[in-house]
Amino acid sequence: MPTTNSVLTPGVYRRDTAMETWHEPQNGPSAAEFAAARATISRVLAPTPTVLSTQLSRRWGRTAYVKYENISPVRSFKIRGALAAISALTTPGKTNGAITASTGNHGQALAFAGHHFGVPVTVVVPKNAETAKVTALRNLGASLEIYGGNLSEAQDRAQQLAEERGALFVEDGEHLGLMAGAGSLIAEMLEQAPELETVIVPVGGGNLIASTLAASAQSAPQLTIVGVQSSAAPGATESWLAGDVVTAACRTIAGGLATEYPGQASLQVMIALLETMILVSDDDLWRAIGTTFDATGAAIEAAGVAGIAAIDCYGDEIPGEHVGIMLTGGWISRPDLVRALSADII
Repeated sequence: MPTTNSVLTPGVYRRDTAMETWHEPQNGPSAAEFAAARATISRVLAPTPTVLSTQLSRRWGRTAYVKYENISPVRSFKIRGALAAISALTTPGKTNGAITASTGNHGQALAFAGHHFGVPVTVVVPKNAETAKVTALRNLGASLEIYGGNLSEAQDRAQQLAEERGALFVEDGEHLGLMAGAGSLIAEMLEQAPELETVIVPVGGGNLIASTLAASAQSAPQLTIVGVQSSAAPGATESWLAGDVVTAACRTIAGGLATEYPGQASLQVMIALLETMILVSDDDLWRAIGTTFDATGAAIEAAGVAGIAAIDCYGDEIPGEHVGIMLTGGWISRPDLVRALSADII
């Protein structure tokens, strides 16, 4: 695929979707698939809360709600898609398991789902993955292979292993089962806070924003969805602007946003439905960890606070009096939390 030396800087980027055509389910799961995935998830997980934050509302001069995905069993929203995808492997004849590549949260979610449904899961982990997340993968029962210097190399290895073993290759941002499951997040938010006008979504491989866009297009077309990504890993933004998958350098501190390019399936949804992306710097993410802790008491990883950083930096360009923020993950190391809370960062 094409490679770009990114020249994008932190800021707000827009793309006219007026000429794009939305096809359901070609560009994403159907309403029936979203409903089936949510039913599967609800048999395993209770809904996570969407809570009005008085401190953030006061800070931004609007009504702000936060969705606490950090309290899921794997501290991440990714458990939703994993449960939907792995549950499909419990049917007779689908016993070779699932294989994926992950820097942490995606792999943990699949490991949890595999343990729950009795499906073997192998995770290929790049050498630079966070130690705490690798330990969590092992504790959840996944088989691990450490391979490659980045997620792209690990993904190539995972796909090779899946072909050799006849297992399902589950790529974050590409698998429609993951997308169907992740759509339950926005469905819960809208039930818990129906007055929401805008929702800010962190973007890595694109699975979450694609599911949010597709699900809201079907059930709440009036809702504005805004994506936010690190300028140190702008592959999804580059691809969305180009209208095709391109790779970009990935040097971000935010493991959940650390992808060089989006999944093709996710990108097609983004191209058809997404109008606004925001790039924030890694320094913005460091500060947002502290802001989130002060406002909510929650210790959230850098990827999970991307929405906080977006409104802090570019709130004037984000519409809506009632805004929802997805706190997508809570895996943050003690040293990173200490750094984020230090006076020189805030």
